[in-house]
Amino acid sequence: MKIGTLKSSPGSSSVVWKDGKRQIRALLKKAGIKPTGTFRQRKENRGEYALAVEGGSVRAVRKPNADVTIQKVKTISVENLSAAQLAAILAQG
Repeated sequence: MKIGTLKSSPGSSSVVWKDGKRQIRALLKKAGIKPTGTFRQRKENRGEYALAVEGGSVRAVRKPNADVTIQKVKTISVENLSAAQLAAILAQG
């Protein structure tokens, strides 16, 4: 689900790390979505923002006009798994 786009930082044709985080936090606040953690460290991947939120994560490429998207995580309890799904999980070790 797309919640917005990143804009270039003032006085620059790119997105400064600090400014991109600020933009993403503002988009989340506007959408009413609460972060559950902190941004992934820049040294892990300088070209992408990643932040955990309730029910998934937010990701955005570090470029002007890049989409800020929410990727939802679906959790299933063991009681709701089929026998085939449970067997496949147990086979992985």
